[in-house]
Amino acid sequence: MVGAMPVNLIPKFFNGAMESHNGDDCESQVFIGSRVKCNEDFGTVKYIGEVQGYKGIWYGVEWDNAERGKHDGFVEDVQYFKTTKPGAGSFVRPNKIAPFTTCAEAIRRYYGDREDETVAAHRRTVINEWKREMGAPFIEMVGFEKIHQKQKFDRLQEVCVHDQNITKAGNVAALCPNVRSLDVSQNLFSNWREVIELSAQLPLKEIDVSKNRMAIDIPEETLEQLSIHFSNLEKINISVCDYEWSDILALSHLWPKINEIIAAYNRITIINPPKVTLNTLTILRLDGNPIDSWCEVINLGLKNLKVLSLNDCCIEEIRFKDTKPDAKASVFENLEVLFLNRNKIKDWRSISELNKLKSLKKLYFLKNPIQNEEDYDTGSQLIIAKIGNLQELNGSYITRELRRGSEYDYMKRYGAEWKKGDEQFHLEHCRFQELIDKYGIPDDSLLVKQNKDTTLTSQLLEINIKDENGKILKKKFPSTMAVQKLLTLAQRLFSKGKIGTPYLYIQDETHSDLLMDNAMKDLAFFSIKNGDTILVKFR
Repeated sequence: MVGAMPVNLIPKFFNGAMESHNGDDCESQVFIGSRVKCNEDFGTVKYIGEVQGYKGIWYGVEWDNAERGKHDGFVEDVQYFKTTKPGAGSFVRPNKIAPFTTCAEAIRRYYGDREDETVAAHRRTVINEWKREMGAPFIEMVGFEKIHQKQKFDRLQEVCVHDQNITKAGNVAALCPNVRSLDVSQNLFSNWREVIELSAQLPLKEIDVSKNRMAIDIPEETLEQLSIHFSNLEKINISVCDYEWSDILALSHLWPKINEIIAAYNRITIINPPKVTLNTLTILRLDGNPIDSWCEVINLGLKNLKVLSLNDCCIEEIRFKDTKPDAKASVFENLEVLFLNRNKIKDWRSISELNKLKSLKKLYFLKNPIQNEEDYDTGSQLIIAKIGNLQELNGSYITRELRRGSEYDYMKRYGAEWKKGDEQFHLEHCRFQELIDKYGIPDDSLLVKQNKDTTLTSQLLEINIKDENGKILKKKFPSTMAVQKLLTLAQRLFSKGKIGTPYLYIQDETHSDLLMDNAMKDLAFFSIKNGDTILVKFR
C-alpha cells in the first residue's frame, strides 16, 4: 500500500538501554524512560547506574504516585535525576522490579490455562472413544493437545490482559490472529511503538491502553503514515495516561476512522480544535479532566459528535456567547446526549443555554451546586421546561404529561417576572417566549409572586385545611413537606367519627377538586401556594 510505513522503520529516539537484572530474556530490557512496577506501584526509570556510597546498579524511578517517592532525585549533594513532581523519586534495586513479558506470552499464559471443565470432559470422552474404536487404549494422540490449543486461540476475538507487566507486543498474529477487541490497560508500555506493532498484527476494532504512560516521540507525519495499521480501529480508551488535549490531537493522526474516544482522568484543560483529524468521531468521553471553561468545550468543534461526557469536570457555567437567547448554536449541531454530572454549575441560566443545542435529546445532570436550591422533582421540572427537545433526563423518559405539567408550572412560577419585560429575564429564561406562544399568557391569578424575603417564616405556606362538613383549620407548612405528612395530620385532625382513608384534594376558584395522588411528592410538586384550600375526604 502506497505511503504505508513498516513498523520496523519507526524511528527510535530512546538510547542507553541495558539489560534488566530480573531476567536473562533479551526482551526484558530496562532503559531510561522504561516503565516499571514494584509491588503495586508504577513508575518511570529516570536513571540507571551506581549511587555514591552504595554498591551495584540502581534504578532511579519517578513514581506515578508521588507518595511512594522519597526525594527529587537529589541525594547527598548529588543530582542523579529530576522528577516532574516534588518528592516523587526513589532508588530501587533491579531485582525488586516485576519481570517483564510480551503481550503474546501474557495471552498464552492467561487464556491457555483456562478451560471450561465441561469442554475438557467432552474432549477426554472423544479421545477415549477414538482409542476404543481403534482398539488401542494405550495409543498416544500425538499433537492433539497442540491442535486443540491452536483452535482455542484462533477463536479468540476479545482479549483482556490487564495489569500483566507487558512491555512488548510479541508474535500475537501467530497466536491469536482473529482478535478484534484488545484490553492491555495498566501495563508497562513506555511509548506507542509496541501498541502500533500490536495493531499491525491484529484486525483491531477496539483497544484499551488506559493507565499506560506512553511517551509520544514520533512526528505527526510519521504517525499519519502508520495510520494504515489502525484502519479498522473504531474505539480507543486512553484514560489515565497523563495526556493533555494536544497529545490526543497528535495521536489522532493514527486513527483515520475512529468513532469513539475515551480520554477520562487525564490533564486536559486547554482545548484546540482539530484541523484535519477526528472527522468521524461521534462519541467523546472526557470525564474527570480539570476542564473549567465551557469555552474550551466549544473549541472541540466536532460537527459529527453525538455523545459528549463531561462528568466530574470543573465547569461552573454554560454560555453560547455568540448566540441570541432564542436562537440555536452553530456548534455541536448533531449532539444528542450530554453528561454533566458532578460539575460546579451554579446558575439556572446554564440550563437555559442548553436549549440552544438543537439536537439534544438526553441529559444527565446530577449533583451540581444549583440543584441544592430545589428538591429533585422541582429541579427536574425546571430542566424539562427549560430544554424543549429533551426526551430523557437522568435516564428517565419524559412523558407528554410530565412535559406539559413542568412547562405550565414553570410559567406560573416566572410569569410575573416575564410581565415586567426585563431584558435580563430573557437571558435567564431563553425559552419563556416560546412557551407563551405555545400556551398563551397565564392569568394573573395563577402566577406565583416571587418574594425576596428568605426568612424561615416567609418560606412557609399558609394553607386552609377543610373537611366535608365545612370545618376549616389554617396551618403553615414548608413547600418541601411531603404530602404523606399532610395526610397523617389530616387523619389526626379530622378522623373522629369518620370511616375509611383520607384523600386530599386541591380546591381552586371554580371549586374543582384536584386529587393529590402521590403521597411521596412535596407540596411544591402540586404548585400549592399561600391561601390555597385543601379538602379532606374519607373514602
